[in-house]
Amino acid sequence: MTTLITGATGGIGASLVGRLASAGQAVRAGSRDPRKAAGLGVEIVELDLAKRETFDEALANVDRIFLYAEPAAIEDFVDCAERAGVRRVVLLSSDSVEMANAENNALAQHHDAVEKAIAAASFSTTVLRPGTFATMTLDWASFIRAAVPVEQPFWGACLDVIHPEDIADVAECALINDDLEGLTLPLGGPEVLSFHQQRDTLASLLARELDWRDPSREQAVQHLSRHAPLPLVDAILDYWSHLPRQHDTARRSVERITGRPGRTFRQWAGERLEAFR
Repeated sequence: MTTLITGATGGIGASLVGRLASAGQAVRAGSRDPRKAAGLGVEIVELDLAKRETFDEALANVDRIFLYAEPAAIEDFVDCAERAGVRRVVLLSSDSVEMANAENNALAQHHDAVEKAIAAASFSTTVLRPGTFATMTLDWASFIRAAVPVEQPFWGACLDVIHPEDIADVAECALINDDLEGLTLPLGGPEVLSFHQQRDTLASLLARELDWRDPSREQAVQHLSRHAPLPLVDAILDYWSHLPRQHDTARRSVERITGRPGRTFRQWAGERLEAFR
């Protein structure tokens, strides 16, 4: 049988495609634009999680799925997956669903709708709930390259930023083993850092000082809306605003699942440093 990787051109999806293919497993890469997936070296299929008409071909003879959270047509997707005989789904969700005001947060609602739909399905599920990805810091790159102050709301907020490959590690385990079946797994990095400390880590690696400023909410919305729809921008800002302002022990590190230490923010930044030069 075949494992379907949705969002196969994304960082986590592409990593999973490569890992499973290297292990000799049958992998199908699903993408809204199959041309972008051409270099993955596996079977490629058009799959838009918001378009029912792309589901049947993508799901044919599929046993397991790595699923990005897209609620637009999730009931139809679940129905097609059940009829195709899918036995397991590993969902990339978000820890935003655990917020105190999740019912009023668009980011949380987006993921919660998908969690509920797959929980009611006949196949087994594993839900991954990571916090903030280290890749969010790439939003600072344009400021740093232009040598202007980095704009980031809530600089004092503390979070256990997670390396995408740590998420891929857990997703791979959930797809190929039975140990994580039926679990909902909060995921984070191995250390708790404020945005200030993340900036200082980048400054150290770049061997230069990085100026910063705290923008108004309106300025932050204007900047972030270049990358995400406005309701999600507001939801992200609300998510950051609720993060703690004190340091604590990292409690969601993937080491408890994989047995390997989680990758640090410094490691991620070192791997992506050219983006900031």
